Amino acid sequence: MGAEVDDVGAELRRAVTRLYSRFRSERVEGEVSEAALLVLVVLGKRGPMSLSDLADAGRVTLGSVSQTVRRLEELGHITKARATDDRRKVIFTLTEQGREAADASRRHREDWLNHRLTQLTPGEQDDIRRVASLLLHIADSGTGTPCIPSKPSSSRSAARCASAAPTRH
Repeated sequence: MGAEVDDVGAELRRAVTRLYSRFRSERVEGEVSEAALLVLVVLGKRGPMSLSDLADAGRVTLGSVSQTVRRLEELGHITKARATDDRRKVIFTLTEQGREAADASRRHREDWLNHRLTQLTPGEQDDIRRVASLLLHIADSGTGTPCIPSKPSSSRSAARCASAAPTRH
C-alpha cells in the first residue's frame, strides 16, 4: 500500500470516528444508552436471544450485557422468559415499548443528520450519496453482507462470514 492510500485511510477513519461520536452525542436526556440501544436493535432485527448470543452480537462481555439487559427489563423495554426447548436457558424479547424507544432514538439521530444534509448544496448531497455507497461497499467487502459471527472466537462462524464475501465484476 502506498502512502497516498494510507493518508486516505487515515482521513476516512477520522471522519467516520468523528461522525459516529456526533451521533452518540446527539442522545437526548432520558434516551437509552448506546449499549442498550444496540441490544434493542439486535433484538428487533434477530428476534428473541439468549444473554450469551446478545453478548456475541455486541462483541461485549456477558457481565456488560447482563447489566444492560437488567436495566432494559426494569424500563419495560425487554422481557425475559425460559426457552421452550431448554428450560435452563433464558431468552430476552423486545417489547413494543422497547421497539418504540429504539425507533425514537433512530428518528432523533436521523433528524439531526438530515438537518445537516439540508445545509449542503445539491452537488454536495450527490457527493455524500456516492461516498455512502462506497463506504457500504468497503464495509461489506470481505464479509459479504454485514456478517457478525455468532461467536467471535468460533473458526466455523468466521469461515461462514468469509465464505459470504461478495465478488465484484
